Amino acid sequence: MHRNRHLILIALFALANCRLTATSANTPLFPHFSTAAAARAWAEEQERSGNYALASDGYAKEAAMRRALGDEQAAEVEERRAGRLATDIKLSIPVEDAAPQVNLAKLEPAQGCLIGVRDEEGQNAESFVNRLGRPISITYDYLAYGDPFPMNWARDQARAHRAIQIAWEPSDIGAVMDDQYLEDFAVDAGRCGTGVFIRFGGEMNGNWTPWGRDAAEYIKAFRTVHDVMDRFAQNVAMVWAPNQVPLANIDRFYPGDSYVDWVGVSAYTVRFYDDNLSQPASQDSPATMIEPFYRKYSSRKPICLVECGVSRRSKVENADADGFAGARITDLMNAIRVRFPRLKMICFFDRNNLTGAVPNRRLNDYSLPEGSKALAALVQAAGDPYFIRNFSDADSAPFTYVPVAAAFPPGYSGPVLASIITYDMHPTLTLKQGGKVQTIYRPYLGHIAKEAGPTTFTVLDSHGKFAGALTVASP
Repeated sequence: MHRNRHLILIALFALANCRLTATSANTPLFPHFSTAAAARAWAEEQERSGNYALASDGYAKEAAMRRALGDEQAAEVEERRAGRLATDIKLSIPVEDAAPQVNLAKLEPAQGCLIGVRDEEGQNAESFVNRLGRPISITYDYLAYGDPFPMNWARDQARAHRAIQIAWEPSDIGAVMDDQYLEDFAVDAGRCGTGVFIRFGGEMNGNWTPWGRDAAEYIKAFRTVHDVMDRFAQNVAMVWAPNQVPLANIDRFYPGDSYVDWVGVSAYTVRFYDDNLSQPASQDSPATMIEPFYRKYSSRKPICLVECGVSRRSKVENADADGFAGARITDLMNAIRVRFPRLKMICFFDRNNLTGAVPNRRLNDYSLPEGSKALAALVQAAGDPYFIRNFSDADSAPFTYVPVAAAFPPGYSGPVLASIITYDMHPTLTLKQGGKVQTIYRPYLGHIAKEAGPTTFTVLDSHGKFAGALTVASP
């Protein structure tokens, strides 16, 4: 690895999988619970007392008990509560000569992550590139099933060295069949000159999509589209992309490994759920939305964020949240490099929905305007060449991130990258190695000296309270 490659220093990554629980002589022991309600009452008491790690464990216990009783929805809610109060640190280092990944999926880069934006009606990509200050490798937009393949747009993106993602939405899932329309669409896709990711019938697990009302019909249609594309368009990758909620029903809609090339998810980070001030969401890390899909599918398929955004202002709160957006964008980009090495695509939804959406969807501003903290955070993170600048079959990042488990590699010195999930919005990370201490703020980048002894990483919340720690052996 070239130690003078300063752009590498912008990333943070770890697979030192460690759940951190702080205890002391004054902290109550974790009890046995006879009911889920008892576990919840105990967890709530620990939360009120500031024992956040124990509260997290209590909510996790309640979630497990509710799942055992068959109440999946309640289990998901309590798991999210547990995640808000837990502290988790993961670490990684950039490596240029890591062992290459084998058995790549269609259009999957060997290293790195495609990065792009919604190019709404072909009007946003160039503006986004100018604001970002670097090329992007993919754009996406929506298309109604029945409309022709968007050849002009696709070829414009091909000339800019970008792939395209099409969110293809059928109003009548029963009308999707191997017919002249589908074959013509596939032929055009096959000759457009770039990679095409087809997100067919996304968010099918939600009750708001007409194509998801019958799981068997959905699977039949998805497989039909796959088979036609396979005959006529080898440059097409099929993306199966449920919504992040609900999780309990997604297996019903999975078309099968032979028909899915990538698994995608939409990930929107907001300050309040369901436009409701009584349902705060600001403690939820973007990583917690991705993790269930990553855990379930990444050993078989590459993962992608088919669209994502962080709210800069919500309708219900109507207050500036640009600082929140900047912090969470940093956390998201760190998590991709640190926690999710097989997450290979991220596409941003760059629009102010408070003014630009249909009336019943004017809830959040996800735009990335010039001068905003949100854009500044993305510019900093996207400067890392891990995020691929151009799309082609041969393009990939010049290095990858390698997890640090119990020890750094022998003789290693250089950047160490961290991803933190904790209950506090603005934690501080301290890195202590030998007699030297580094105090690190977002984006949580430190530097390891060669053979200087064990390194302890400590998370403090914004009040200076200990949240958790992790010690890694000497290089």
